[in-house]
Parts: sequence; structure tokens; C-alpha cells
Amino acid sequence: MKSAAFALILISAVFVSQAHTAVAQDHAAGDLDIVVSGAEFTLSLAVPAAGILGTEKPAQNDEGRDSIAVAISDLSKPLELFVVPEEAECFAAMANVTLSAIGLGQDTDTTRTDGDDTNEFQAEYLIRCKNIDVIEAIHFAYFERFPTAEKLAVRVDQAGKSRAQNVTRGAPDLMFK
Repeated sequence: MKSAAFALILISAVFVSQAHTAVAQDHAAGDLDIVVSGAEFTLSLAVPAAGILGTEKPAQNDEGRDSIAVAISDLSKPLELFVVPEEAECFAAMANVTLSAIGLGQDTDTTRTDGDDTNEFQAEYLIRCKNIDVIEAIHFAYFERFPTAEKLAVRVDQAGKSRAQNVTRGAPDLMFK
């Protein structure tokens, strides 16, 4: 009887651990919307802080605040994260990165009324290209730069057609056409 109880406890512990791992991986997943229009495309990124920094509470000390500054700087260079062929001659016409976070300042109210305490990076980019037609794929160097990032749910709107694809650390390329 004791071994059966021990087995149930062990099975429960493994189940809880797997559920926690699934939730942790979910916290590392983000969303990316890509809209192509003529010779330009926009990217709208939303990713939990854990997907970039590896922690839900990013600014608990100076080291955390430094990590945020570095992440914002890196996220401000979209063509280093979402790589297109050089022949496309693309440039970032606009990059706007923010962190919606709880408790970044000393006098910040750290309570939320909606029950959601997830800190999130949000970025908006406008990319213009001279030869957008040569882009067949986008390589997500994003996963190389942010080691805790696991997945981006990507939605592409191009030529009036929409499609969705998960881009992951294991499969970091998005077919563009």
C-alpha cells in the first residue's frame, strides 16, 4: 500500500512538473504579425518578457534593468533579428519597442486589477525594400539572440491572403512567398 501511495505521489509530481514546463514554454512564446504592402512590410511583435529575458519579473535590480535596456536595443534592430537576403536591399524605416511591465520604478503601483501580471515586450517595425520580390524566406536570428525564446506564432497577410505558421527555435525560417 505504501508503494502504491508513493507511486501516486511520484506520478502526480511528474504531471505537475510537466504542466509547469508547458506553462513556462508558453510564457516564452510570442506573436508576430507581418503585413506586406507593395515594397514594404510591417512587423508587429508581442512577446512575454520571459521569452526575451528568461524571467517574468525583469527589473528587480540594476542587473535586471540593464538586461531590459540591452533587450530593447537588440529589439530595435529588426533586420538583425528577422533576416532577409541582402539583394532585397531592405532597411528599417521605423522601429518602436516598448516593455509593458509591472514595478519598473521605485514608486510604481505593482498591483493589477485585471489579474494579468505578465510583462510583455511589444515592437512595431516598418521595413522598406528596393527588391522585395527576391525575398523567398525570412530567417529568424531572433532565436539565436534570445536563448529563452522558443516559438513565435506568425501571421502573414500578403496579397490579400492570410496564413499562419509557428516559427520555432528548431525551425527558424519562414517561407515568405
